[in-house]
Amino acid sequence: MSCFSGKVLSEGVAIGKVHIINQSAIHQINPQPKKEKEKLKKAIEDSIKELESLKTESKENEEYISMQILLLNDPMLLSKSNQEIDNGLSAAQSVSNVLHEIMNSLLDATSSYLKERVLDLSDIKERILRNLLGKKSLEIQYDFILVAEELYPSFLIQNKNKLLGIITHKGGYSSHSAILCRQFNIPYMVSNIDVKENEIIIIDTRKQQILTSPEENEIKHYQEVLHKLSKENFEAIEHAPYQFLANVSDNSELERVNQYGFDGIGLYRTEMIFMNSDRPYTLEEQYEIYSEAVEAMQSKSICFRTFDIGDDKQLPYIEASKKGVDNYIHNPIVFKTQIEAIIQANHYNTVKIMFPMIYSSSEFDFLKKWVLQIQKEMKDTSYIQFGIMLETEEALNSIETFYDVDFISIGTNDLVYSIYHIHRDAQTNDLENYLNDLILKLKRVVDFVKEHKITLSVCGELAAIEPALKEFMKLGIENYSVATPAIKILNHVYKEFF
Repeated sequence: MSCFSGKVLSEGVAIGKVHIINQSAIHQINPQPKKEKEKLKKAIEDSIKELESLKTESKENEEYISMQILLLNDPMLLSKSNQEIDNGLSAAQSVSNVLHEIMNSLLDATSSYLKERVLDLSDIKERILRNLLGKKSLEIQYDFILVAEELYPSFLIQNKNKLLGIITHKGGYSSHSAILCRQFNIPYMVSNIDVKENEIIIIDTRKQQILTSPEENEIKHYQEVLHKLSKENFEAIEHAPYQFLANVSDNSELERVNQYGFDGIGLYRTEMIFMNSDRPYTLEEQYEIYSEAVEAMQSKSICFRTFDIGDDKQLPYIEASKKGVDNYIHNPIVFKTQIEAIIQANHYNTVKIMFPMIYSSSEFDFLKKWVLQIQKEMKDTSYIQFGIMLETEEALNSIETFYDVDFISIGTNDLVYSIYHIHRDAQTNDLENYLNDLILKLKRVVDFVKEHKITLSVCGELAAIEPALKEFMKLGIENYSVATPAIKILNHVYKEFF
């Protein structure tokens, strides 16, 4: 038996046989241009068909799959690849080169979001190559622990019911794959382990270790551990006066929010709705979505973040050079339509509106007045709370000027990057290097909100990491907004304090 350490991206324990997946190798030579172009076109068409089928089977991940289909349908992909074929390359080599060029440009970007899109493109490349080279993905007939160089989200979505655990050589805590693993409750670690196909291994994220070829007594011990863990449920324990809130991207997640006993929605990412379409959603379409969410939550509060498009996230029908207030100034009709739909959906006076990427209190004041003017024109008298996502160093440094907000949600992912320039996928590893300093900076925020009776919450991946969560609780923060599976982590840490 050997023991390997690793970085934990999703908590859990797993025992099972290893299934190893290697990336597709490219060995084609002496291509015939016409034939290669035909093969490439068909491979892209087959890839789109596969994803369309997967989208039908996995409604909860529709936005991610739709984005991949959108990228595959981009005529520039085929056009540039065909140019490479004309220069003497095979279809596999050409599409690989084109996607590598895009991926390299993203790796050079300063935006952490753009860097995280590299894996999405790598996922697309692998799917096209499999279809080009005739390597159809095999249907695995047994439950298994995946070992791979990196984890492609589409593979995870397709095999989520058979995946006992995952080990990859590289990956980040805030990557789409890691977020999905936490959503599906699949243990996931990053480690350079040496294993063979069908070898039995054990993943124990609590000890940050992986056991290969374990002895019979170890297997028996972990079978007992799994049996005990299976009896744990995801329901929130009694946690007054704290608020346990959920982060969601669409209405398909709301059933789980209520099932787990969350107190409300701390972050509804409305931009995910926008990313599902190649045209602006109408007022009626948005109202239907927001109204359904409000009805599902009934008396529980629901915080809609206005669409967070710009900088790294671009859509063909929105002019957005950067995130924040400019996003809305340059797209006034889109913004007004969204606000009208949210206001109309405020059936129980439970709606909150949160503005992202705010740099100054004057920006917040401008947007709040704009929304109130829209509400006045609608002759609507419902009660709405207004707040900001605190995710820029500039807003943190001028926090005492935000006395007119009803609530502040600390967006840890972007705030840590803004202050320390640490990308999302490295924030967990570097936690001990910046957490104490971050807590000192946030004490100003805590003191300010107490003085002005402003609601404060922590939203982001740090709220679901035990060492950070403990420090936030010590600081006196009582509201936490997390992905739904993180309810167990909130429960565990809360029990230590009370």
